[in-house]
Amino acid sequence: MGTRTAYETHVSALDVIDDDDARLRSIIELGRRRQSEPFPAAWKTDANLLHGCMAKVWIVHAVEGDRHVFHGRSDALVVNGIAAIMTESFSGLTRAELLSRTLDDVRRFRLGALATERQLGMMAMLKRFQKLAATSQPEN
Repeated sequence: MGTRTAYETHVSALDVIDDDDARLRSIIELGRRRQSEPFPAAWKTDANLLHGCMAKVWIVHAVEGDRHVFHGRSDALVVNGIAAIMTESFSGLTRAELLSRTLDDVRRFRLGALATERQLGMMAMLKRFQKLAATSQPEN
């Protein structure tokens, strides 16, 4: 059996939580933990800001070989947790893998009980990852 991806790990971890309130508490706790991790102030620029969200969300992108790596941070705990799930889950993919991801991949997190705005924010993050991957040049 191969190594589980971060995406599969997050899907599985959220899948075992049957209660929507417990799932939300888990995301908030992840957001709290993520706040203590480094996220340079230099990354908090307008160019990295994900527009259309009520909370501020910054998405930073790097290309390592043919793989795309994302870092995210928000000024709101719930959104910070969601940004952690999304950036961890979709980091490490190739351009083709990222471009093949759909709304169904986001739905597998089973976060439908969250507000519609947050669901739209998750789709906006995926679209941002895809746009960054599609317009980036691989490292030599």
